[in-house]
Amino acid sequence: MSGQPVGAKQFKTLKREPAYALAERSIREMILSGTLDPGDLLPGEHDLANQLGVTRPTIREAIRKLESSGLVERGHRRRMQVAAPSADISNTAIRHAIVMHGITYRELWEVSTALEPAAARLAALRADEPILTKMADNLARTRACIDDPDALVQVDIEFHELVAEAGGNHALQLARAPLGEFLSAAYGVVTRKLGPGRRLLTAHETIFEAIKNHDEATAGEWMAKHFRDFLRGCEVAGIDVDGAVRETNTKWNIDNG
Repeated sequence: MSGQPVGAKQFKTLKREPAYALAERSIREMILSGTLDPGDLLPGEHDLANQLGVTRPTIREAIRKLESSGLVERGHRRRMQVAAPSADISNTAIRHAIVMHGITYRELWEVSTALEPAAARLAALRADEPILTKMADNLARTRACIDDPDALVQVDIEFHELVAEAGGNHALQLARAPLGEFLSAAYGVVTRKLGPGRRLLTAHETIFEAIKNHDEATAGEWMAKHFRDFLRGCEVAGIDVDGAVRETNTKWNIDNG
């Protein structure tokens, strides 16, 4: 033992969390643990404040934070109720994180080349007639806008969303959506510069036929080929796929929300 007095050693000052943060965490933990389910009504402000031992303004701020994260919403008679966050909320958060963390298009492409072929293979296993009808309609609209880069971006996003929906894996759908939006926006630049809309249509048609015929291998292989073509198109169009998405967006005026 050194014999050094305890008082001579420095302790870090304890951080005091605001009361609203503690209240938010308490409610959030009950939601995420399943104690509160989507649709369950929260107690009124007065009762909730009493139960948590805080003031009503503190509860209002805690609820505001939970509402912004999509965990609660106003329901019947404006009572706050538990909600499952919408895909839009999670997509927005991921999009912002992609930009702020300086992630590159190549990194997005690397992840997508794993996710998108997996989605296509699952779609070949599970696609039913209603989703196949939607995909056929998407292809018809793709043929109609083959020379319109902006419209082509939108039907491209929709096609890949439909493939993921056909696979019936909700985790995959949530994971791929924000990545797909960035990549499809970059594809708009490629189309405006190189006009490869017909290559996209050929790929989509081949993937659709494989899905319709329950041909997992072909669906996955063509989706992988489709994404390899996309990367080559970006490189030929002069997009810096190794630069941060934020800088690339600024240079090419790519809007991702």
